[in-house]
Amino acid sequence: MENLIPSEVYSSLILQYLYDAVIVTDLEFRITSWNLAAERIYGFTAKEVIGESTITVLKTEQNHSTRDLRISELQSKGIWQGEVFQYTKGSERLTIRSAASLLKDKSGKTIGVIAINRDITEENKIQEELADSEERFRMSFDNAGVGVCILDLDGRFVRVNKKLESMLGYFEKELIGRKTNEFAYEEDKQLFDSFREAALSGSKENMIYEKRFFSKDRNILWVEISNTLVKDRNGNACYFVVHMNDITGRKSAEFRLLSAIKEAERANQAKSEFVANMSHEIRTPLNGVIGFNELLLTTSLDSDQKEYVRNAISSAHGLLGIINDVLDISKIEAGKLVLNEVTSNLKQIIKDSLGVLKWKASEKGIQLTLEEGPNLPEIILVDATRLRQILINLLGNAVKFTEVGGVVLKVNASPKTHQKTKLEFTITDTGIGIPEEHKSHLFQSFWQGESNSTRRYGGTGLGLRITKSLLDLMGGEIEVQSKPGFGTEFQFVIECMCIDQTSMVDTQDESEIQTELLANFQQSTLNEISPNILVVEDNEMNRELLKRMIHKYIPKAQIEEAVDGLEGVRFFRESKPDLVFMDVQMPNMDGLEAATEIRKHPSGAKVPIIALTAGALYEERKKCFDVGMDQFLTKPIDILALNQILFRYLNR
Repeated sequence: MENLIPSEVYSSLILQYLYDAVIVTDLEFRITSWNLAAERIYGFTAKEVIGESTITVLKTEQNHSTRDLRISELQSKGIWQGEVFQYTKGSERLTIRSAASLLKDKSGKTIGVIAINRDITEENKIQEELADSEERFRMSFDNAGVGVCILDLDGRFVRVNKKLESMLGYFEKELIGRKTNEFAYEEDKQLFDSFREAALSGSKENMIYEKRFFSKDRNILWVEISNTLVKDRNGNACYFVVHMNDITGRKSAEFRLLSAIKEAERANQAKSEFVANMSHEIRTPLNGVIGFNELLLTTSLDSDQKEYVRNAISSAHGLLGIINDVLDISKIEAGKLVLNEVTSNLKQIIKDSLGVLKWKASEKGIQLTLEEGPNLPEIILVDATRLRQILINLLGNAVKFTEVGGVVLKVNASPKTHQKTKLEFTITDTGIGIPEEHKSHLFQSFWQGESNSTRRYGGTGLGLRITKSLLDLMGGEIEVQSKPGFGTEFQFVIECMCIDQTSMVDTQDESEIQTELLANFQQSTLNEISPNILVVEDNEMNRELLKRMIHKYIPKAQIEEAVDGLEGVRFFRESKPDLVFMDVQMPNMDGLEAATEIRKHPSGAKVPIIALTAGALYEERKKCFDVGMDQFLTKPIDILALNQILFRYLNR
């Protein structure tokens, strides 16, 4: 090396700083040169290996025949290339790609061997992992439980798995190069195009949707598709990977379910309409039964006759209660029961509810008492009718199933928070109690416990179901505790808005008006006035009953009758009445339209219009108010409610 010319020195420097290991040996394979890259790769310094055999230092793995072949090839061809395994100073096994050639002097005499070695251990490892990954992908791709394909950026098939072949009925060679939209249902073709545009613009790289395809035999397939745009490391779009899951069976089940739901909705609607119509048809004759019996009760009857009439009225009201329960259940099942929250007097609601049951409790010889907690709000925002219904249902059951002892209603209120309070109602009785195994059935429709209880106590088995549904609507909760033979306790809690009484208009509560009416009726001026009253009602019996009820309280009233809305509007324009009673459901022109026409008349703006309706639904009442009616009377007409109307609108 000392006799090398300057150009050879230059070449030596280049070899010294090459990235690959450069190892020079003599003909006995003793190392004579060892560059910096060799030090980095193998861990030996040049000083440690100069003069040592490569076989000893590098421990090249090869048998004698392989070594002999390598030397023979090197001697015959002057060069050898291949891969060998060699070891580092730390005994780490390396895969080396080696290129060796004979080294000659100026005269052409072979003086040694020069080898350029590259460590390809990591490169081979990466290639193996890549090959393994590709194999796993191939296995996963080909054997996936769903259809999988690769599409180019134009949406053409590049690769298709077996499942997709089976799904569409085509072989892969029949699909390659064709666009997926060639097989798509016409109305669904834009789905992939929309995703493709969004993906290539960078706004959406993944998308799942449902799409219809035609199979080879022209069957329609519903397919759930998951699209993914694959990019390279530089962010350039490469291709789409698409997973296709055949959901034809699921969609068929969905369509059957939707069809069944629609059919059930139609049946439920038909049932609701039937119940509503039957309610209307039954209330109309009941109106006559109850009304004429109440009139009869005001005549000269002996004690036995009065008792008979009271029993007839009570039975009719019992039938009316059943109709109301069935109507409520129909609305609950149809999801159409709504609350009508208004400012209401809490204590009056409680008083009214107890009043309904007081006579029954007295008849059975049991106590019905009220315990009010401190700080009960006076005025609350609540659906008073429904709260009263809940209390009457629970108190009614307590009275019904109690023979000895009594029933206690406790009402407590939590401290107000943001003008809201929680009202806790507890109804406790000393009745027959409820067995533990029956508690889970209490709030089911038509469930009444033991059959002998049904025969003994009666009822429809709807009250508690309605109560639970109403409390659910109010956001309330109900609990029950009971022990057979010792009694039952129902407790429910609702949250209400408390209304500041100073902000309310100073008006009388309906029940206060009724109380005042009953106390002062004999001294009122109703007996002396002679108002002009128009009754618009298509049912002759109902017209006759209402006339007699009105004349009972206002003997001098001038009553004009109309048989439908058209006649009612005409009579109004001709006679200009002081008060109008308007049936809602009539032929030719119904009461809602007639009321609208009356309000258009110059003299019709301020005349009170009272709706007569056999429908007890909130929606129907709301319609009456929406067209400008002032109040309503529900059939069968309660004689005291009529009294209240007459007193309010004519006693001026």
